[in-house]
Amino acid sequence: MHCPTILFVLVLCGFALSNQTCPFNNGGNSSTPSQPDPDLDAKRTIGFLGTGDQWADVEIPYDTNDKNGNETKLEGTIKQLYLLKQQNRHLKTLLSVGGYTFSHSWYLILHNETCRSTFASSAVTLMYNIGLDGPDYDYESINSTDQAAQFVDLLNKTRTQLNTYKNVTFPFLLNFDAPAGPSRYKLLDIKGMDPFLDFWTFMAFDYVGSWTIPLYAGHAQNLYCSNDNLSTPFDTNTSIEYYISQGIAASKINISNPLYGHAFQNTNGPRTLFYRTRNRDWNKTGSIWDYKHLPLTKNTTIYENEDLVLSWSYDNDTGTMISYDTPKIARRKVRYVMNEGLGGAAWWQLVGIRKGQIV
Repeated sequence: MHCPTILFVLVLCGFALSNQTCPFNNGGNSSTPSQPDPDLDAKRTIGFLGTGDQWADVEIPYDTNDKNGNETKLEGTIKQLYLLKQQNRHLKTLLSVGGYTFSHSWYLILHNETCRSTFASSAVTLMYNIGLDGPDYDYESINSTDQAAQFVDLLNKTRTQLNTYKNVTFPFLLNFDAPAGPSRYKLLDIKGMDPFLDFWTFMAFDYVGSWTIPLYAGHAQNLYCSNDNLSTPFDTNTSIEYYISQGIAASKINISNPLYGHAFQNTNGPRTLFYRTRNRDWNKTGSIWDYKHLPLTKNTTIYENEDLVLSWSYDNDTGTMISYDTPKIARRKVRYVMNEGLGGAAWWQLVGIRKGQIV
């Protein structure tokens, strides 16, 4: 039986107050793992790396790579990660598996025990051979109690594999990227999963977007909910409270935030109808703009709601609303993480910002 493999790389590093992460993506947007400000490396994460692009992953001879004439050595992003770890000994790197684009492959992996065993073994072996510190599983669409049980078994098998390589001084890590929607997270066997995980990364973004039905403009990463389901159909706090109620220690939960905005065009603002558009920076599923380009025009008005901890911009000339986090709202979310005793915060993705923005 063919067992599919879907592998990426996520780099994690922590600091005293929390685990701050900022993923790097080598697919589509141009950036390299060595680009973070060295002064901030102690509190950054860089990820994702797709193994389907051999040139980017292991062959690009970056100027920062050493030139020793060894034709068999690794280059590319993997070498950049290695050099970054040498310069920052506290840095932890994770092999991230999945993501939305490859979510369909999880069914083929999970439904067969042989595939689960093979996948756990190959993921851990690859992680170990290229000098990383553990797997990160990104599957936000578990759709049945059977699949939930299969996922617990995969975590069990993965932890067993990790323990065969275990370094007593620096044990390997295992992370799960947790979904925000109650229709998804209530299907998870959270109590069964938690013993095998070192931490959970809650995906606190993409609550609404161009795919939203009905077509009402709203807030894509709000911390709290309002009484208006049209503009805040989901919120972060309610989901975090649910995960904790299922027995997860707050200190094991990280909150992942976006470094981009969701645009709604031809609208009068939150909770009003919009019409889909193709204008965007990236992502074929909708109108998404990197943070470094926001606000889009000088005529944009910025709105911040500190009670709900959300922000958005509106251009009255073009009728465009963009849901994104301003620096003030980002700081409020960091305070929430610290006040609630959560493990840390993350931002996706590094290429979306200029030096000195937010993180």
